[in-house]
Amino acid sequence: METDEQRLWILMSRKLTGEATEEEIRQLDAWLKADPHVMYCYQVFLQLWQGEGASIHPKELEEKYIRQQKLIQDAEAAEEERQAQGQRRRIGWRVMLAAAMISGVIATIWLMKNPIRLHTTPAADEWVTVSTPNGIRAHVVLPDSTQVWLNAGSEMRYKKDIDIASLREITLSGEAYFEVQHRPHQPMVIHTRHLDIRDLGTAFNVRAYPDDPVTEATLIEGAIEIISRSHPEEKIRLKPSQRITFYHDSWTVNGQPAHPNISPNTEGKNYALTQVKPDPKESLIPDTAWKVNKLVFQSERFDELVKQLERWYNVHIILKSKVVAGYKLTGSFENEDIEQALKALQITAPFDYHIRNDSIWIEKP
Repeated sequence: METDEQRLWILMSRKLTGEATEEEIRQLDAWLKADPHVMYCYQVFLQLWQGEGASIHPKELEEKYIRQQKLIQDAEAAEEERQAQGQRRRIGWRVMLAAAMISGVIATIWLMKNPIRLHTTPAADEWVTVSTPNGIRAHVVLPDSTQVWLNAGSEMRYKKDIDIASLREITLSGEAYFEVQHRPHQPMVIHTRHLDIRDLGTAFNVRAYPDDPVTEATLIEGAIEIISRSHPEEKIRLKPSQRITFYHDSWTVNGQPAHPNISPNTEGKNYALTQVKPDPKESLIPDTAWKVNKLVFQSERFDELVKQLERWYNVHIILKSKVVAGYKLTGSFENEDIEQALKALQITAPFDYHIRNDSIWIEKP
């Protein structure tokens, strides 16, 4: 009898080798969206396959193949039963190769969650990449026991030796929530395109999407130190429940703030410090609500909210009206699909929309 785990392995193998049917692809995609852990497993598997799997000769996999042979035979028999009324398709050697590689993937994931200190030293220049496509969020435990939640459309990279490195470094493109395993003798730095964020024993959120006009860091507890790449001489230390918003292209013009959210007393600065408060209805800080699968927004411009909706629902939105773009919106979504969300927004913001496949056009009514 084929287990769910065996079925998952075969679906991933078929997709990567190009042998999956449309129904199998739909089944796998639904599985990936429903379970972030499965998505993470698939991401690691994909990296191994693209990096070395296609070039490995079958003879080099003999030992793994022997261990996996019974699994493949059982899965193939189950496949035959499902397709009893159609033509049987055999699992080719590349699918066997892919399934054999799974054992290495599972070991990799286990080691990341249960790090073992080895006598050998990992290569310092080797990096691990974890990414989440739009519509998917994931939770990752690093080898040093730091916990990271990745929001949709994000990518994180860290060095393989992070558990023993004198400086633990992570690069982030997108949004992530960090609960850092603080080690005074091994400081951690989060690198984004515009900011470096140094952990001082803390939990914090960082939003640094490359197509956004701002980079934000919100401190939940502990302390972090912010260093701007453009002004490395200035170090900004945040207090709990404080947010820094760094405007990439917003400096003062003729003595006046170039961005409305920058107060006059920050002349010459391209950042703003604000206090964050829980949403009165949700009792959640909007900055970190996504971590519990809620999209919460307060007085958000529609054109900025559109970017979040695209990542949240994995859709493409064309905003055709400047008037609609300037609407300020407040609300929250959890289990709503994209059309339910748009209908809810229409209650307070007059606009029309048209949906075709994964594209949505929004315009004045």
